[in-house]
Amino acid sequence: MSKPNIKDFNAFRTYFPEIELPITITEDSTIEFSKFNKPIAQYLIESIIIPIEGADIDEYTEFTPCFQLPSTDDYYALVYWKGGLLLYEYILVTFDKSGNLISRKVISGTRVENEKVIQSVCNIDDDLIIHIIVGGQEQDAQYDAQSSQAMSMEILTSGDIIFSLQEH
Repeated sequence: MSKPNIKDFNAFRTYFPEIELPITITEDSTIEFSKFNKPIAQYLIESIIIPIEGADIDEYTEFTPCFQLPSTDDYYALVYWKGGLLLYEYILVTFDKSGNLISRKVISGTRVENEKVIQSVCNIDDDLIIHIIVGGQEQDAQYDAQSSQAMSMEILTSGDIIFSLQEH
């Protein structure tokens, strides 16, 4: 990814209001974000988001700015919603203070694979630990809570996002 110009990057960040932690993100959270946050300018989607997302973008893909995690001295952490055909994701991206991408992770969302709907929700706590629960359900089948998985991610002081699978 080429580095965005700092003026564009700073303009991009203004679309993401800083929030207080903890925060929970569910399937319906995007309704609130789209109600209160203005849409990202197309030139910023093209210069910043599309280079991050790469080939996963088509003419039906939509983006909604969600929020910015509390500021740190070393990086910015932003969350946006990406909506496409049978795939809705909340994406956490971290950037250094010059606008260079450090890390990108999907932290919540809904996707359809064959006949199965897979959903995840997350909570970001005060220590920047992201707790995620993922579950799936086959069409016309009862939901089995035992098939859910708990995972966590952490944002390090460097802005890197690390992932770990926890025992259920």
